Amino acid sequence: MHIAAAFKKEIFSIWGNTIPEFGMYPYRTRFTILENKKLDCRPCSKIGYQRCPKGHFKCMKEIVLDFYLP
Repeated sequence: MHIAAAFKKEIFSIWGNTIPEFGMYPYRTRFTILENKKLDCRPCSKIGYQRCPKGHFKCMKEIVLDFYLP
């Protein structure tokens, strides 16, 4: 993601147990954020965990990729 931003490429970033509001979103380029905002357990980490603390990993398993590419 960071290399693509350095080359000013459009980015589609997928977010699981962390959130772009923590400051790790693409910088100075067009981007689309794909995330499951309907979970009250998210964010559970700033940098992510290998395993879901609640055991369900819904932040990734239930994400909807609903974007359109022309």
